[in-house]
Amino acid sequence: MYLLSQKIKLPKKISRRFPAYELYLYGEGNYAEENKNLILTGIPVLFLPGNAGSYKQVRSLGSIALRKAEDIDFKYHFNFFTVNFNEELVALYGGSLQRQTRFVHECIKVILKLYKDQEFAPSSVAIVGHSMGGLVARALPTLKNFKPEFINLLITQATPHVAPVMPLDKYLTDFYTAVNNHWILKAQDVRNLTTLSVAGGFRDYQVRSGLAFLPRLSQHSRALFVVSSAVPRTWASTDHLSIVWCKELILATIRAFFDLIDETTKQITEDPKKRMLVLNHHFVRHPAKFFEEDPETLTELKGTTQNTIWNAWRQAMVLILVSSRTRLG
Repeated sequence: MYLLSQKIKLPKKISRRFPAYELYLYGEGNYAEENKNLILTGIPVLFLPGNAGSYKQVRSLGSIALRKAEDIDFKYHFNFFTVNFNEELVALYGGSLQRQTRFVHECIKVILKLYKDQEFAPSSVAIVGHSMGGLVARALPTLKNFKPEFINLLITQATPHVAPVMPLDKYLTDFYTAVNNHWILKAQDVRNLTTLSVAGGFRDYQVRSGLAFLPRLSQHSRALFVVSSAVPRTWASTDHLSIVWCKELILATIRAFFDLIDETTKQITEDPKKRMLVLNHHFVRHPAKFFEEDPETLTELKGTTQNTIWNAWRQAMVLILVSSRTRLG
């Protein structure tokens, strides 16, 4: 297998407005050769790199998704797109974030046009954003001409949603204020968008986990926040960069993607409840089995059994207290 990221030709108007940015389609080996003519039949996913990040980082997701598709004989598969921001430094300057947001908006429209003549043409794009790339994705609904239905799923990796890591620039703080105010005051605009924020945990010295919370998370029923060390079958903290290629975390993400597919439309399900069920299954309560539409109900402790357990726990606590007092005395 060899890497062959194919550059997508953009309309001249977009190229002139954003000369430093590019759009690519990820591919490997035969899969890349088959998609040379851009006759695409998969499910579009757009990867957005973060501060000084490379568009080639999409390979972590794209390669695992390709192996998974091969295992099921391409019954379903994903087309991973990625944006080249020319490794731009955006963590300290909000003006660049605004420019990147406008470019990503144009890229989404270009991506959807590639599928317009296909039998199962998608109407939305899923986005995975690393660090500031996740913030750029969250800024899309603030654009005047942006259609909320363009995105139905957003997964962010170590993204400082709450505030800048270093608020040294007024444009940057204004950008954060505009994005977070929009999500709080105009939550109706993102009501159909399912969002997952994954923090790196204690090993991420650049973006502490507290910054990865989504504003007013408790009031947004379609948003989920997790720390990588708490993700089932991952159980590991990641530093700021390795969260992009942590294999266990990537596997959880790709498994979730495939479980999100609607068999009728062959695209990511439009049911927000189903999306949250799948994300909770893979990132919160994974029971080490495949996702089921109607999982078995957990057995509840009732009556005598529950009382017995409670009494045993209370007696154990009393023994611990007595023992500690004896040692102190």
